[in-house]
Amino acid sequence: MKTRKWLIVFVACVISFALVLSACNDNPFVNPGDKLGGGGKGEVASEADSSASDTVKGEIEDKSDLGDLKDNTSGDGATPVKPTSDIVSIKKTGTYLFEGEYGGISVKKELGDVRLIFNGVTIATQNAIAVESGKETWLTITLNEGTVNSVSNAGEDEDGTVNAIHAKGTLAINGKGTLNVTSQSKSALKSKGQVRIVDATLNLNAINHAITGAAVIASNCTINVLKAGKDGINVECEEATEFTTDEGYVSLSEVKYTCNTDGDGIQADTVVYINGGSYNITTNGQFVADTTANRQQYGLVADDFIFIQNGSDYKRIASDERTSATKYALAQGCKGIKVGVIEYEDDAGVTHAVSDGDYLIVILGGTFNINSTDDAIHANGGNVLIEGGIYTIATYDDGITSDELTKISGGNISITTCYEGIEGTYVEISNGTIDLMSLDDGINAASDDRTVTPHIIISGGEVTVDASGDGIDSNGSILISGGMVTVHGPTTGRDAGLDADKGIVITGGTVFVTSTLGMVETPSSNSTQYVVSYAHQSTITAGSTVSLRDKSGNTLVSVQVLKNCQSVIISTPEITKGATYYIYGGQTQMTSFTVSSIITTVGSSGSTFPGGPGGPGGPGSRPGR
Repeated sequence: MKTRKWLIVFVACVISFALVLSACNDNPFVNPGDKLGGGGKGEVASEADSSASDTVKGEIEDKSDLGDLKDNTSGDGATPVKPTSDIVSIKKTGTYLFEGEYGGISVKKELGDVRLIFNGVTIATQNAIAVESGKETWLTITLNEGTVNSVSNAGEDEDGTVNAIHAKGTLAINGKGTLNVTSQSKSALKSKGQVRIVDATLNLNAINHAITGAAVIASNCTINVLKAGKDGINVECEEATEFTTDEGYVSLSEVKYTCNTDGDGIQADTVVYINGGSYNITTNGQFVADTTANRQQYGLVADDFIFIQNGSDYKRIASDERTSATKYALAQGCKGIKVGVIEYEDDAGVTHAVSDGDYLIVILGGTFNINSTDDAIHANGGNVLIEGGIYTIATYDDGITSDELTKISGGNISITTCYEGIEGTYVEISNGTIDLMSLDDGINAASDDRTVTPHIIISGGEVTVDASGDGIDSNGSILISGGMVTVHGPTTGRDAGLDADKGIVITGGTVFVTSTLGMVETPSSNSTQYVVSYAHQSTITAGSTVSLRDKSGNTLVSVQVLKNCQSVIISTPEITKGATYYIYGGQTQMTSFTVSSIITTVGSSGSTFPGGPGGPGGPGSRPGR
């Protein structure tokens, strides 16, 4: 990853009117050494000079114009077309009414916009619907309300594989009817231009992509991808040689989207923008063993082989755990929601990847059920913004990840299984509810670029992490300034509940962290909120309720621990200097202490590192990925 200069680009594609969106600050990718340090790169933050990125508001350009498409469903003046087993050749611009069975539809070159009104249509042929008119033209398919219409192709023709519905310009589908599309050779819906869908119900089957185009814009419709051999929705900038927001984006507003794919659920080159609706995404990855033949066939390299066989299933493993056992890779990408990169081939046949633009996933709301073999939500080379929504995520790989900023300012996120939960060079959480379980790190900030200092900032919300690796791990700094943060950390000594190379600072919120004693890291004395780090000489058993009480018997913090532990770190605004407190396990008092400094260490402290080896800023800190 190279250092880049970034500009805010308001490119999220609004469905029917301009919206206001919380975005990143003017330069969300400032060096967090400047942002979190007291003027020096890598220093631990103080309350006065540290905060989450400022939120700014801005109008987003309306790119979609689906309001006109929604209203344009009248069939007045349409030319009726009689059913025929032959291919219907449309040679004039206009509106045509189809009812019954047909051998196919062909729209000839040099025509303007053409609209097809389907009123109970069946087309089953080699090349079902083909539009040869130019990229500036529209093919609109209007589905009369209450009708069921079917289009399918039968595999290759003399020209090779074909798409079931293929348009060289914009492909628009409207009306409150149903369209069933099956492609037995290539994609179900293919457009060289945009694909626009409003109100309709689509049921799609495809050997290749279900929907593919230069952009996909959908509103108030139902899209069921019953099966796709590649992506459910696929958008690519085929001719771009630099980052562009004119194409390569997916914009979905109040869409009911269900997909079952062997590729990505939703894939775009520039932006994925979602505002409301429901999204049930299942991706099915094919695991292949590390052999020379598989590397050549699928274009894989050594770093792709990150899984081992786990009984009848597969499991991702860390690089230092990859022994002589057979390793496996995914034959193709099969992420839930993904923004990729723009690729183009030069005159010499060399492929170039354009990765110096803002690649964004922006989710304002909706209900998401993602079960993916690969990452659930993934942005290459850019950032993820989640402002709301309800998420249930299960994945073999990472839950929510970006190459730059992963920002969560709302929503209810449940990650039931993953390798790592929430990732980015920078992770910022300011609101919402997050509950995740991970095989490795729960929340991780890291970068391959040694010139940047990652950070994790939690300023609000309710965050619960159950991690087998580090609970919250930053290759730079961790700042907790608000919210409720609960970490059920590792049960082995090689990881910690909190782990930061450049320091852990607590200035607010309620924090409760458990782990073993092997690699405990306590927050820095630069913190402004009092912290107690308690080391128990024997194991606190899973299921026990650990609580912090004051001298009057009031419970300040109470958490049922999920795993055996020996270390407990607690911080809450109610702790004050000079006061006496008690830690209980159930109804049994385990210890008492009086607060005399920002960091109070209680119990056996031989394995606790408040800034020493393995601790913040000390040698022995480990990269998060």
